[in-house]
Amino acid sequence: MRKQNYYLDGRCVFCRKAFTQAELTDEHIIPEAINGSLVIRYGSCKECATRSNQEYENQALNVDLKVPRVLLGLRGKSKGSGPRDARHMPEVFAGDTVMGEEGKRLDFPIEDYPKHFSLVQFSQAGLLVGIDRGATLVSPRVAFFSLGGNGLENVRTRVPFINGPFAMMIAKIGYCYAMAEYGDDYFDATDIRALLMGTRDDVYNFVGNVENPERLSTRHLHGLYFRRRAEWLTVLVHLFASCHSQQGTNICNPYEVVVGRACEK
Repeated sequence: MRKQNYYLDGRCVFCRKAFTQAELTDEHIIPEAINGSLVIRYGSCKECATRSNQEYENQALNVDLKVPRVLLGLRGKSKGSGPRDARHMPEVFAGDTVMGEEGKRLDFPIEDYPKHFSLVQFSQAGLLVGIDRGATLVSPRVAFFSLGGNGLENVRTRVPFINGPFAMMIAKIGYCYAMAEYGDDYFDATDIRALLMGTRDDVYNFVGNVENPERLSTRHLHGLYFRRRAEWLTVLVHLFASCHSQQGTNICNPYEVVVGRACEK
């Protein structure tokens, strides 16, 4: 993904209150810890930045995205060395864990950890289908990603997931990208902003995966795209695009964030 800095209007992207430049901090649209390179300079106040980090983003990065971060060597700001063995990674089993049989747990050096990972996927966002999905995750699916190379084969790994934080992080990515590209004159962000500010919790009304597969670029690690769905402006969030498990194809099911109703000009 290209590197780009955005500048807003001196107000926090979340609470939309005015601050001096010294009171604002840079807001990475996709977290720096997964190699995000789009930045809203002086984009968020310290209170809102702390809220998003503590309430959902750090949890998503350290649980849902821990495996791809380690396998891809994405260290974020800390630049630490990461785990040296697989004890701090999700368990790996020889045997069928899908059908309820635990199989045999394996222990091995971190360099032998399977070179693939999985991410949870959601039903289509409730606002797009007229269903109140609330904060309850129903019928999740799993998307598989492959890094190729060496590593244990014919094994299964657990899919780490905490209901809520990962979806909230996806919502934040979509909202911040829309604000960076369009500002809040192009769409009504009242509802998703309330979600990100913690005054509502129905994240699955705003975040889901696309109903029909999309043909998107796999050239970069991540991709962001706009779509218009009837009156709604949405953002496709294509994480780890270059690690797609179906080698040789760019057909995928990215996340989709409903950022608000588009304003007619």
